[in-house]
Amino acid sequence: MTLIQLKYFQTICKYNNITRASAELHVSQPSLSNAVKELEREFGVSLFTRRSRGLELTPEGRYFLDEADKLLEQAEQLTTNMKHMSTTDRTLTLGLPAMSGSLVFTDLLRTLYARSPGTHIQVMENGSLANRSKIMDHTLDAAIITRNGPLPTGIGHVALRHVNVCLYLSVMHPLAEKDTVTTDDLDQLPLAMLPEDTFLDHCIDQYYEALHLKPNIIVRTNQLATIQQLVATNTTAAFLLDHVLEESSDIVKRTVPGLLPAEIDLIWKSSRHISPHLKNLITAARSI
Repeated sequence: MTLIQLKYFQTICKYNNITRASAELHVSQPSLSNAVKELEREFGVSLFTRRSRGLELTPEGRYFLDEADKLLEQAEQLTTNMKHMSTTDRTLTLGLPAMSGSLVFTDLLRTLYARSPGTHIQVMENGSLANRSKIMDHTLDAAIITRNGPLPTGIGHVALRHVNVCLYLSVMHPLAEKDTVTTDDLDQLPLAMLPEDTFLDHCIDQYYEALHLKPNIIVRTNQLATIQQLVATNTTAAFLLDHVLEESSDIVKRTVPGLLPAEIDLIWKSSRHISPHLKNLITAARSI
């Protein structure tokens, strides 16, 4: 039994058809048929029953598919882990949200380079929700996220900063005269929001839903400079983390009752091999 035989078998089961499996794998049909016959001969069982409508797994075949799926997943994980053990590639892929990244990334990078000047960072700009998903499927080595709830099992993390969510307004807006914004003030308030894969979008959606309101989002962008301009010109208001925009002669920020504080974290998949370079990043995160 070989991994390539398992891959052939898995793909045949995906379609219950050798012709379609052959097209996906770019392997001849006789080669796929022979792989199945060799497995059946090795274990002394029939894996498929041949029907007029295609192939059908036998009970032994269903069991074998379950175990083959596990083995192939473990093999893929082993390959990933061994590649990350390499000391020749010192590049880490880091998921970075525009908003929370602006608050912590500079300090994190400065601390990392003081400890490990040869490590290189490839930044992938995503929202926190996308970053969390990409950590789980090994697309990213590590990521910065914002959250106000528990993390899924299997994710390691270091807390980098605790922050509040604020409402930013133009000084020309009537609400700027209030110290605290009420829930009634939020109804139909024009908003500029970050994209839908972000923590803040999810957070504000839940907040408005609890109030039985719908946020009046007129524009979405991950460009903080654009949001700043929209707020300063009194085109929209914006929910952002505290300190993302500085108060000025054009912009003020106000607290909103009931909005939970958030935590900015560095995260990684805890089951993966921790390369020396990722370890340096985690150590740097713990020291800022």
